Amino acid sequence: MSGAGPRVVHLISEYSTHEAMGRTVTETAMRVPGEHHLVTTKAHDGGDVFASVHELGGRIEAFPMSGRDRLHEILDEINPDVVHLHAGALGPILAQRSGLGASGSGTYPLAMTIYAWPGLPGAAAWKHARWTGLRSSNVLPARVALTAALPPAVVRASVRKLKPLGILSPDPRVIDRLAASGVPVEALPSGAPVDPRRASRTPAPGKAPTVIFAGRSESVRGIRTLIDSFTAVRAAVPDARLRLLLLPRPELAALTAHAAASPVADAIDIVTDPIPDLLGELAGAQVGTWPFLADYTTSPPAMAVAEAMAVGLPVVSTPVACVRSVMRPDVDGVAVAPGDDVALATALIRLLTDAAAWERYAAAGQEAVGRLSWANAADATQALYARAGGALHRERTATRT
Repeated sequence: MSGAGPRVVHLISEYSTHEAMGRTVTETAMRVPGEHHLVTTKAHDGGDVFASVHELGGRIEAFPMSGRDRLHEILDEINPDVVHLHAGALGPILAQRSGLGASGSGTYPLAMTIYAWPGLPGAAAWKHARWTGLRSSNVLPARVALTAALPPAVVRASVRKLKPLGILSPDPRVIDRLAASGVPVEALPSGAPVDPRRASRTPAPGKAPTVIFAGRSESVRGIRTLIDSFTAVRAAVPDARLRLLLLPRPELAALTAHAAASPVADAIDIVTDPIPDLLGELAGAQVGTWPFLADYTTSPPAMAVAEAMAVGLPVVSTPVACVRSVMRPDVDGVAVAPGDDVALATALIRLLTDAAAWERYAAAGQEAVGRLSWANAADATQALYARAGGALHRERTATRT
């Protein structure tokens, strides 16, 4: 390993800087000294931060096993000091079958980040998103259902055979279930941006009090619940507006129709164009809300929640797993039960009308993201890579020679 840092190959099933896992890989490549390479089935954007980008194609669900032969050709070309697999709880099993780590023919030290250990969606998700909404989102694809039913002992057995340098995770469930695997399993701080702008309880001149949501147009994100709650919000705060920044997805038309049918449709603004400055949008609102219906609506951490807290915007959300990796319920933000439009309206009204509560959660959110900085995430990752030095590196070199 050179003094400038390790040569690292990042393996991720599908890469985009707009998703939590891809953003984490990007920030790692930017902040951890070394030479970083990317191997994925498909890179949608952001590849300029890597020394090289390699697309294997194949099935995302089976990555990297689906491109095993080409993967090892790429690894032999790059000759990395560390291979870093970014995956879910199935990652150790797929890594073992891909010939990575100590259990395979490759001799490259393996680091792992396991982002989530999903569970099956609860009653609120089935009621409000229904089968179609669940299947079209991250909540219930086949691999999630398989992982939810996977015995932790099976994953621990794969980890023992892989003998990775260690495992990082933003998900407390991963840390708990793999603690007895025999390798270090440590918390990965969920990254958050640094921005000097700050939200204000008082809207800018000429602006109305605004509740904002940003994310995919998926019913599992609680958008119907949010729309339904806003009739009560408008009754208590007559000039309040709901601003929905929606990334187009198959459910966009249905969710737009639901908003149009609302008794307060004239108070709902829907934006589907790309937002060049999301932090600016968040800083201009008075309350942010992400009323997700299920644990893994997005991969932990919930980036939009972290970004809102970073600019001092009080947050109302549900205490699902992807949010808990960023926000401690009723400590850093207000928590309500999934699918409960009455509780959601009550929480939104409170933050729009109670100055003391607004200031409390604005300050608590900023303090929380101060602990969850990208710098802290990079430090944890760099410490993991450092274990590849010394004896491990010499052993790798001698074996390959």
